[in-house]
Amino acid sequence: MWKRRSVLATGAALSIGTGLASVGAGAAEADVDELPDPDRDPGPDEDWPSHRGDPGHARYVADGHEFDGGALEAAWSVAGAGAGSVAVADGTVYTSTDDGVVALDATDGTVHWENTEVDASDPSVGGETVFFSGDEIVALDRSDGSIRWESDFDPDESITSQTVAYDGVYTVVDGTLYALETDDGSVRWKKETVTVKLPYSDDEDEFEFITGTAAANGVVYSVTGAGPIALEPETGTEIWLHGEKTQVRRDTVHATSAAVAYDVRGSNESSLHDVQTGERIGLGHGTRELAFGEEIYVGGGNDHGYGGGSIRGDEYSWSLDVLYTYGQAVISGETVFAYLTRSGGPPNPEWRDYDEHLVALNKYDGSVKWALSRDEAPVGSVRAISGETIYVDHDGDLVALREETDTDDQPDENDDTDGGNDENDDTDGEDNSDTGEDECPCPDDDPADDNGGSGSDDSGTGSDDSGSGKDDGGSGSDNGASVDDDDGDVVNGTAGNGDAGNETNAGNETNAENDTDADNVPGFTTGSGLLGGALGLEWLRRKASVDESTGVNEPSE
Repeated sequence: MWKRRSVLATGAALSIGTGLASVGAGAAEADVDELPDPDRDPGPDEDWPSHRGDPGHARYVADGHEFDGGALEAAWSVAGAGAGSVAVADGTVYTSTDDGVVALDATDGTVHWENTEVDASDPSVGGETVFFSGDEIVALDRSDGSIRWESDFDPDESITSQTVAYDGVYTVVDGTLYALETDDGSVRWKKETVTVKLPYSDDEDEFEFITGTAAANGVVYSVTGAGPIALEPETGTEIWLHGEKTQVRRDTVHATSAAVAYDVRGSNESSLHDVQTGERIGLGHGTRELAFGEEIYVGGGNDHGYGGGSIRGDEYSWSLDVLYTYGQAVISGETVFAYLTRSGGPPNPEWRDYDEHLVALNKYDGSVKWALSRDEAPVGSVRAISGETIYVDHDGDLVALREETDTDDQPDENDDTDGGNDENDDTDGEDNSDTGEDECPCPDDDPADDNGGSGSDDSGTGSDDSGSGKDDGGSGSDNGASVDDDDGDVVNGTAGNGDAGNETNAGNETNAENDTDADNVPGFTTGSGLLGGALGLEWLRRKASVDESTGVNEPSE
C-alpha cells in the first residue's frame, strides 16, 4: 500500500483528478512543423537513466561496452534489490527493494540512502530528481531520497510507468495521458481521448490511451485505441496519429530514432512504425519481450525460439533454438545480451541450448559470442547495462557484473615483513608482491571452462532457479509496477512493501547504536534494512580492504 505524506515538499498538495485545462497555464506554443526531430535529445546523457534504458524504453545502448564473458565476476550484490527495474546516472544506481527504494553507489554497492516510505518501482532520473511509479508517481531528491512531491491521482486502474523527458513527466492514468512538470508535479497538460475516423468506419469515434509513453525525436509517443500517436511534449499538440484499431499490451511502447514499436496483445508480434509519419513499417515476429536499436529488433517468448530481424526490410533474420524463453534482451553496441530461461516449469530439454545462461549474441546474425551459466557466475535477467557493468537479478539480489581486474598485483601496504623499510624489499631476492598466487585474469578460449572470472564459486547456486519464473516482472515490460499477466491484463506487481512501523526517513543518519563494524560493508546496511547476500561476502573475500564508512552513507554530491 502506498504510504502518502499529506503535504508535498513544495508545501502544496496536488489535485489532478478534476477541473484541469487540457494545456497547462503558461505552456508555450510549439512549432510542430519541425517535429519529430531526431536531433532533439529527450533525456540525460547516460547509458541507462531510466527503466528499460533511456526515455525511449527500448533497452538499447548505442555505444555499449563489449564484455568478455569469461572474465565477468560479481563486483557487489545487494539482497532484495534484484526484482525491480534499474536506472543509473552519475555513478548512482536507483532501484526498488523489498523494503522501499534505494540509491546505491555504482562502484561498490554502498547504500547512499534508502526510503522505506515509498512502495514503487521503475525509476527515471531527471535533473536533481529521481521519479518512481507505483499507486502514484513520486519524485525524490537524488541527494538524500526525501520526497519532493507526489501525485494524487487515486486511479481506478494502475498508473503506467512514467517517462521523464523534456522537463516533463508523462504517464497514462485511467485512459488519460498526463504531462506533469518535473519541479512540482503540477499538470502541464492532459489529453483524455483522441477523435478519429478509422479506415473501415463511417463515423468518427473517441479512443482512450492504452499504453504508457516513450520519448524520442523531440516528441512523446503512446498508443491509443485508434493506433500509435506522437505528441509535442510542451503542449500535447498532436503531431501525427496512425489510425489502426488494435489491442496492445499495457506499458509497452518503445521508441528510437529508427522506429516506434508496441507489443500486440494476443500474439507474439510487435507492430513497428515510422517515427516521422506513424505508418506501419513491419511486424516483428516472436518479440514479446522487445529490445531494438537503429537496425535490429530482438526478442523471444514462444516456441519459435529467440530471434532478431530488421526493423526495415529483410536484410537481417536469425533465431536461436531455445524453448519458451523469457529473457528480456539488451542491445549494447554490436551485441545482444540476454538471460535465457523458461518461465516456470522444468528446464529446457537437453537438446535445447542455453537454459539459465547469460548469452552474448552478434546482433546481426545471432551467432553466440559467449555464454555464461548460473554454475559459473551469479547471472540472471539483465536489469541494466551502464558503462562496464551488467546489472542482473540473481535470485532476487541485484548483482553488478564486471570484468575481473588484477587488483591482487597491487602491493599490500599492511604486509610489511621487513618492518616497513621499503628499501629492503628486494634484499632477500624474492618477490613479495603475491603475484605467484594470482589467477590469470584473461579467459580461456572456452568461456564455459573458465570459472576464474565468475566472482562467485558457489554462492549464487544454492537456490536453483528460484527467480527464473519472474525474470522480467511481466511480458513486454521490465518493471515491477504494472505488468501483464498471461491474459494481457494489468497486474500490480510493485516490488517491495514498505514497513509502516519503520521510522527511518530517507537521508537521515543512522543512530549511534547502528554505527558498527558490520555497517562498514559496501552493499550492507543494518540501519536501512538491506543485507548483502553471499555474493557480497564473496566479493569482500576478494578485496584487500573496504572503505571505512557508516552503515548508511551520506549522499554523494
